[in-house]
Amino acid sequence: MGPDEAALRAAFLHCSALMQQRNSANMGLAVHNKSNLDGVVRTVFGDSVVKVLDRDNKLDLKGITIHLLTEKIQLRKLEGPVVAAFVDPHKLDKIVSSAGVTDIVFVPWAAEELPIYLAEHPLSQEIFRTPPLDEPVPTMV
Repeated sequence: MGPDEAALRAAFLHCSALMQQRNSANMGLAVHNKSNLDGVVRTVFGDSVVKVLDRDNKLDLKGITIHLLTEKIQLRKLEGPVVAAFVDPHKLDKIVSSAGVTDIVFVPWAAEELPIYLAEHPLSQEIFRTPPLDEPVPTMV
């Protein structure tokens, strides 16, 4: 499947709505490493946003702060939701380990990652489905 631009856009919009619901001015963007800011993430968030995140690991924009989270870049505390963009579900808890995270909006890289994530986070709600995810996914036994 690979990175899905429409799914990442939907995740960012949902995360923005969660910020408003939670009265938070902070959001996290979780990726494996900074090289993952290129491609679809750059397309969705924009070149100027990605440049600042790559340089400073955070961006202050119109009253909100987006914090970059990777396997090496961690925050002790992040009061707000996190978009986990194409992060391996097995590494998600390591990357998104900040205290105070209110929600994780997970965007899978491949259809096979969705059931893995859901098994580990059974209270999750699906907010967006692309056609490749409509295909049956083998269940994990």
